[in-house]
Amino acid sequence: MKTFYSLLLLLLTLVPALGSSAQDKPRWAIKGVSDINGKRSNDSYRFVKFETFGGDLSQLRSEGTLPLVEYIASTNGLDADRAKVELVTPASDIHTPAPNDSEGSAATARDYRIVFAGSPDHVFHARLIDEYSSFDENVDMTYDYTLYQLYAVSTAEGQTPVYDDCSFTRSYNGGALALSLVPGLGQWYKGQKTKSYCIWGGEVLFIGAAILCDARSRHFLDLRNEAFNDGNTISESSYQSKHHSWRAFRNIAIAGAVGVYIYNLADALFSKGPRQVVVSRPSGVSLAMQPTVVYDPSTTVSPAIGLTLTF
Repeated sequence: MKTFYSLLLLLLTLVPALGSSAQDKPRWAIKGVSDINGKRSNDSYRFVKFETFGGDLSQLRSEGTLPLVEYIASTNGLDADRAKVELVTPASDIHTPAPNDSEGSAATARDYRIVFAGSPDHVFHARLIDEYSSFDENVDMTYDYTLYQLYAVSTAEGQTPVYDDCSFTRSYNGGALALSLVPGLGQWYKGQKTKSYCIWGGEVLFIGAAILCDARSRHFLDLRNEAFNDGNTISESSYQSKHHSWRAFRNIAIAGAVGVYIYNLADALFSKGPRQVVVSRPSGVSLAMQPTVVYDPSTTVSPAIGLTLTF
């Protein structure tokens, strides 16, 4: 029993340690882009994730627009070999952020114009939103880099997309807390799968221990009652002691299960998860209403009063 509780104590020590480790891989690289595509304010663009692999990270970065060109070509029935990629963002505005900054950086963003030669030319636009690279071990014991890129890509040829403003956060607040009412789901939502497994394992162990200890406590209580009825005071005292011991273990296990649950809630609310993209309406886009006087000679009643919406 002492070994059992030592393992549980080790588990409780391990879970917070897992939460303190850096989580650099962004949420979109883990779970995809369906959620952030649903947060766009307009359909002039869509978020697309690309993954490329190779042994030279510098080469992967220099060829970072190749999957973008291939995506646009395959989506629109064009020839990728006839594409030319133009960097629209001025060189003076391009800054290289710290590699794999866990907080994310707006300095990663840059705009591209992709032109497919033809009669006439086919023009598309794209913006690099975020980037992440990892160093991975393959099954054959070789190593490769994986470059993850998040682009906002125009949805129509020749159309200049109205990009939403994108920022980064590692805070999940209410969403993770609501899910963590079921232990471990808030951590799973944030991409902290190992921590979720530890929380689930801890709850199973503590609840299982509470059930086992309660059964043993009741068993010795029954034996104690039988000894009391038989007038066997020695056995009665022994069974009474064992009954109290198992009941104490049960209470410790219940307290452990409650402790894991409280930790699960606090961790879901306060701990940082992998960075996610926050999509908001462009700062230059506004909505205004003003009254106007309208004169229309084709109507029987004029002039008229109307409202004008300005975007």
